[in-house]
Amino acid sequence: MRSSRSHAFTLPYTFFRQHPNEVIPELQDCGFTGINLALNYHASRDFLLRQGPQLEYLLDGFHYYKPDTEKYGENSLLPTSPDHLLNNEMLDSVIDTASTRNFDINAWAVFLHNSAIGMKNPEATVTNVYGNHFLSELCPSNPRVRSYVLGLTSDLCSRGIKSLAMESLHFHGARHGEHHERFFIKMSAATEFLLSLCFCQSCMDHFTQSGGDALRLKAKVVAALKPFIYEADSWLDKAITKDLLAQILGSEILDYLRSREKTLSHLYREVSTIAHAAQVTTRLVDQSTLIDGENQNPLELSWLLGIDNVQVRNFVDIYEPLLYRNTPAAVWEIADHYNKSVGGKIVAILRPTYPDNTSAENLVKKVHALKSLGISEIDFYLLDIMRPRDLQWIKNALS
Repeated sequence: MRSSRSHAFTLPYTFFRQHPNEVIPELQDCGFTGINLALNYHASRDFLLRQGPQLEYLLDGFHYYKPDTEKYGENSLLPTSPDHLLNNEMLDSVIDTASTRNFDINAWAVFLHNSAIGMKNPEATVTNVYGNHFLSELCPSNPRVRSYVLGLTSDLCSRGIKSLAMESLHFHGARHGEHHERFFIKMSAATEFLLSLCFCQSCMDHFTQSGGDALRLKAKVVAALKPFIYEADSWLDKAITKDLLAQILGSEILDYLRSREKTLSHLYREVSTIAHAAQVTTRLVDQSTLIDGENQNPLELSWLLGIDNVQVRNFVDIYEPLLYRNTPAAVWEIADHYNKSVGGKIVAILRPTYPDNTSAENLVKKVHALKSLGISEIDFYLLDIMRPRDLQWIKNALS
């Protein structure tokens, strides 16, 4: 029996194409002790390889089980029948098989990146200073979104899972929401942030309740963006910092950012409370590492997503950063940063595939670097796209 645990992030298509009685023993032979199974996911087009070449189109905001609507609040947003499976045969077969083989099944959910719900409920999406709705991004300040998040948590945690891997439970930027992004204009990080900063009614109400003047701040943002809209971006050579935003908009913007962080911290507390009551651990799939691929201290950028790590660390059991870097040295440096910055239990996520990894030796060195820091739990992304070679590399690295 392995002393440490390792999970594969896995799409449901693995089990649409092959019975768990075949899949799970194969994964255990490679050293895996469980999977993080995508039960709520966003749209993508994936070239799957592990079970033979197959091009699959994943639907946006799809729930890969039949939701129990009784788990949701009275005024909650709800997944509708086009956006979920009509039965639980796949999920039940996976959990039943896993229970006989001491194999973990964790739910992997993409909470707020959901065009299916957003397009049906634009009033619940992130809304910028111009009233533009980011239909792929649900706003965590919205009470109906909050009810959806808590209902989804309650529903998933009632299914017999061991842990809940939470992705996209935060605010989002202006890009990476749709299939064809068209921003034919050069913009600074500060401009991009201000263009996506949510001023929906719920966000403004939260700020007003804390003593702020949301309408005044909104007008300041519009005025600050005016030169960019009409002529040029004056912040292209500047890194985005809270100090820069305060210089542009005054200290009130810092209060607005704190209001966002308070909203998210409270939501993480509620989600974790529900999960813990069901004997389910919570893990934050942390995407701060993707904000700037060159930054080796990514938690310093979490505020851009509305995450206060000091507060959130109090509620989630596991921080699980995406360590998508090419070299073992870069992986070590970021993992060390997480150890020192948030502490507690850290689980690493590696990609054994392109573009992060091109050799068995490189993967072995990354795993060794993590273990030298005391990080023995390592998850791998993404099972469905792996070649047999990649699984062998993982087996070698884990052993």
